[in-house]
Amino acid sequence: MRITKKNLILTISFVLFLVLNGYFIAVHEPWRDEIHAWLMAKYMSPFEMIAFSRHEGHPLLWHFILMPFAKAGAPVWTMHIISYIIVAVSAWLFLFRTKMHDVMKVVVLFTVPFLYTYSSIARNYCLILLLGMVICTLYDKRYEHPFLYSIFIALMVFTHAMAWGLVAGLTITFHIKEIATKLLGKSKLDRKHIGLIWAGLGVIAASTIFAVLTLFGKRNSGYFVVADDRTNNTILTMLGLLLISLLILLLTRGKIWKETVTLLTTYALIIYIYKNVFSGVLFQRQILISVFMLIFTLCALAENKDLRKEFKACIIALYVVSLFLGGNLLDTYYYIAQDINCNYSSGKEMADYINANLPDEEVILVDAGTFAQTMVPYTDKTLYDIRYEENIVDSLYCVDEGAEIVQHVYAIPEHEEYKGRYIVLYYEFNDLPFEKIYRTSDAITGEYFTLYYIPE
Repeated sequence: MRITKKNLILTISFVLFLVLNGYFIAVHEPWRDEIHAWLMAKYMSPFEMIAFSRHEGHPLLWHFILMPFAKAGAPVWTMHIISYIIVAVSAWLFLFRTKMHDVMKVVVLFTVPFLYTYSSIARNYCLILLLGMVICTLYDKRYEHPFLYSIFIALMVFTHAMAWGLVAGLTITFHIKEIATKLLGKSKLDRKHIGLIWAGLGVIAASTIFAVLTLFGKRNSGYFVVADDRTNNTILTMLGLLLISLLILLLTRGKIWKETVTLLTTYALIIYIYKNVFSGVLFQRQILISVFMLIFTLCALAENKDLRKEFKACIIALYVVSLFLGGNLLDTYYYIAQDINCNYSSGKEMADYINANLPDEEVILVDAGTFAQTMVPYTDKTLYDIRYEENIVDSLYCVDEGAEIVQHVYAIPEHEEYKGRYIVLYYEFNDLPFEKIYRTSDAITGEYFTLYYIPE
């Protein structure tokens, strides 16, 4: 790459970005959703993970990336290095391989979705960003490299169910469109390129069928369908962005129809998931609104180079609007400040206390294995779930229903084998006949632990 004033500015911005994101991962403590994927990769075989995915609810590309490191005994913070590298590559592709004004690129680099969230909070969402940027760089070359383009769309299937609408839109507006045009006798593509498009469609279809079948029948699929104001506001945000995109489509006289259709299928599936499958709007999922809008923006700019400047400005402005409508921009800076000044989780704090003050205890009881997983990477002690009656790494997925846990905790005095042991409680109790030993500080996630001694 030739050194120019333009490249120098982008390179300096990129280096500063790397330093900032490096600092953010250094101060971040992983919480249970991050650690859960690491524990799956560490303690399960590939076939066990595939079978388990219907309980997990996520495709497994992220887990398989973690697996060789986790099984080799690497420390848990390795997954943050992996997510950091993935986001760094995504940012490099965005800065140096996509079509957008350089000033706007620098502004976007230090906002959503590149800064902090997808590198510090190590989860499968960073893969959506990486594959999205790869697809954007290939978008205006997809007719030259249709099979390569299809491979990256197929990989997107294995990142997150909320990316399946994007996969559908990209496939409809390229593979289905070109095959239909050929069948109607109106295609200008030669037999070789049509064959590659057919092959790419086959790979995408096979990947989708495999992912859907492995996730089908997800346990408690309706357990989290409880819409709240945040869910409803998120849905309204997407509907508002779609309406504006349709207006821009009309103004451009249909020139960006492919990208608009893709945005429509993307948001439509997310809305369906929020309404019928999982209503929880975690911040990482909330940011997806802007991630997919950025992909829409970059693809539209790449495909329509002759678009008038005012229309290009409208498309970029729509992305900026997505940052504010969803609250993504302000929330990002808020969470950065919180993560620097507070514990993101309190699992490490409790594990450190137990290691330092209870060196002779081999087994620590816990009430809620789902939450106590946060402690596993930081202690060699066995964490025994009193509800499931096993080591929590042997039952990595469990639904911690409060009523049942309360019953098990109050029944502890009836168990002779529990007397004289220590228990870490996630749920709060005010009338237990146990000796309170230690309570962790509050965490950003609202999850903290209390250590008790069960008298003999």
